[in-house]
Amino acid sequence: MPEYYVIPNQDEVKRLIKEYGMKKEEINKDVVTVKNWMLVQPHLPKFPESKNDELSFWIEGYLRLTKNNLEKTKSGVESYFRLKTLFPQVYDVNDLLNYVESDLYEYLTMVMLPKHTPDGLKIMYFSFKDSNTRFFRAIEIYKRMRLMLDIYQRKGIDFTGIHVLIDTRHLTLSHISQFDLFQLKNLIKLAQKAYPLRLKHTHILFPPSFIDVAKNILKPFVSKKMFARLSFHKNLETLWEHIPRDVLPNEYGGYSGNLDVVREEWKTLILKNNDWFLSNVSYKSDESKRLKNKKSFYSEKFSFKTLILD
Repeated sequence: MPEYYVIPNQDEVKRLIKEYGMKKEEINKDVVTVKNWMLVQPHLPKFPESKNDELSFWIEGYLRLTKNNLEKTKSGVESYFRLKTLFPQVYDVNDLLNYVESDLYEYLTMVMLPKHTPDGLKIMYFSFKDSNTRFFRAIEIYKRMRLMLDIYQRKGIDFTGIHVLIDTRHLTLSHISQFDLFQLKNLIKLAQKAYPLRLKHTHILFPPSFIDVAKNILKPFVSKKMFARLSFHKNLETLWEHIPRDVLPNEYGGYSGNLDVVREEWKTLILKNNDWFLSNVSYKSDESKRLKNKKSFYSEKFSFKTLILD
């Protein structure tokens, strides 16, 4: 089976480097700067020499995600390790082999589609298997998203923006009632720094009749800008106005292969990275060692309204 997800896509990496005016010598210098900064942060983990090259490549990915912004890269690195400490359930990798074959995994389809849009964006797609919420856990959405994004961080970042595509044909009020809004606010606040992607647009496919109820529940927590980038599609034709058909899977009138194949490839890729996930599970922040006199962005009030939007 061919792997669409052998990352990075070199053409897209070159496009980003050129767009941001990044030069290899400067990248190497910035990577060293971030690594030296990490060493003097008492609450951040210390890595063995054997992980030196891996850590350098990981930091380079942050530089691309942040459009070569050194301070935002430091902020992202710090947020990442704190996220692992505060939300260990999202980073649980005890048994990925059984996990990807479980009913919990099968119930939720969440994948990055293989192709980029013409302007270099990726498509994050998800949907539910059916309307029965027996195997639905809100935490699974966050866990699956982090598995994908961490794999990209390991393999190489070749995009900085995404379209989110949600097929809501099986969405029910029972799904929505299971979200802990307080937890969600905290998680999103930290995650948008730990994974500094630009959310370009969210597309809701086949919205249910109660979608206005869901919007009213979320509205106090979502910025006006985010709502402006939310589209509802009762048919595929309006979706194609935003996303080219050659990027979409066959099931949505596209020409980019079958969605089941994409699902299987992501399962394979998660398993192939199993040892890597296990080798990094213990690297997290020690909040008891955080400098007390340092003003931190973590003291800010959590809010959806700081989501990065371009």
